[in-house]
Amino acid sequence: MRPPIIVFISLLVGLTAALVPPRLHGKSTSGFSLPVSKTQGSKRDFVRDWAAARQKWGKGIPDDVLSTFSLLDDDGIVDVQPLGSDDIYIADIQVGNPPQTLKIAIDTGSADMWVQSSDTDYRANIEGPWAPQYKPDASNTSRRVDDAEWSVKYMDGTHANGIVYLDTVRMGGIELTDTAVQSAQIVAARFERETELSGIMGFAKSLPSNIEPPTPSLLDKLRPHLDAPVFSVDLRRNATGTFDFGHVDTSRASDNITWLDANPASPHWDVTFDLTAWDGSRHVWWAHSFEATIDTGTTLMFLPASLAGMYWFEVPDMRVDPRLSNAFTFPCRLAEGLPDLMFKLPGEEGHVLTIPGPYLNYGPVDDDPEYCWGGMQSAEDLEVTIFGDVMLKALFVVFDLENNRVGFANKDLDDE
Repeated sequence: MRPPIIVFISLLVGLTAALVPPRLHGKSTSGFSLPVSKTQGSKRDFVRDWAAARQKWGKGIPDDVLSTFSLLDDDGIVDVQPLGSDDIYIADIQVGNPPQTLKIAIDTGSADMWVQSSDTDYRANIEGPWAPQYKPDASNTSRRVDDAEWSVKYMDGTHANGIVYLDTVRMGGIELTDTAVQSAQIVAARFERETELSGIMGFAKSLPSNIEPPTPSLLDKLRPHLDAPVFSVDLRRNATGTFDFGHVDTSRASDNITWLDANPASPHWDVTFDLTAWDGSRHVWWAHSFEATIDTGTTLMFLPASLAGMYWFEVPDMRVDPRLSNAFTFPCRLAEGLPDLMFKLPGEEGHVLTIPGPYLNYGPVDDDPEYCWGGMQSAEDLEVTIFGDVMLKALFVVFDLENNRVGFANKDLDDE
């Protein structure tokens, strides 16, 4: 049965936007860039990425899913990826004096900077090898913060926790002194085994870190050093991507940047969309207003249930997997011909963002290789709608701290 039809209208209401202001046009020499590349050794695992999103943004993982897919470690703790297995985008960051290079994932859905370190007690991967560690004793500017500690429930379904140091953090040409570095004493088992990932650095809009007593987040420390309080994301599907800080390089976009106001009441980068279409048998714009969190730390994309259902019901021989709350699958032979997904943004030009259909192919189902998982799924069981890396790899996205908004543009894709 098809999901209920949403009323079609031709006018967009409820969103505000503006063309990019002159001060952000063109390439600037201010700020800095961080190249980010995907880890090389991780095997794609849809179930764990699906579970990770529900741990971070939903109500947890149903017990029947835990048992069916063995998502428990030997201690009975939920054991899923600390970040999406296909889309861990890693940047090299220097910490301490002399500098120690760590491999850090940049996550716009969290606010902590925590790392594996010489304090980490490895329980699952006792002998190593491990990711590059932070060694506070080897830094002459490291100072432990007395009585400061942190504990965070993350996408791995367990808690990571530890102690806090103040030390120097270098990103590009920026040097941040006396910056809180959260040294992990305990991390999730699968995190221990991810040898290309030292830790996670969060750039949520206004979310505080989990340090007690409260300590300024990395974004709080970084913002005064930026000529313009902005950063942008240019992730790539099969190539090195870039995070730019302090300036907007519009040469990365193939059309204008359209800005959407972020929800001022949310600490996350939450913006509202309400016109969606795809180029299937019926090319119409569906009016369905929803708020989406823009999160580089989530692999998959989750649309409202009605929109996700209508999209996948247009794909011939689509199936739902009842083991994962009716997750959508489709014949892999149709992967290159999946409908393009489109979002119309407000403004006189009717700016349309396009996610190529092949980007919505996650990959084969393990026990049925003729069928593939959809990289876009229903947000029915989540507390929010999430635009993760499946979508972000197709777009150029800008985060404006001063004006509390997110800018979107299409870009030239180099992997087709």
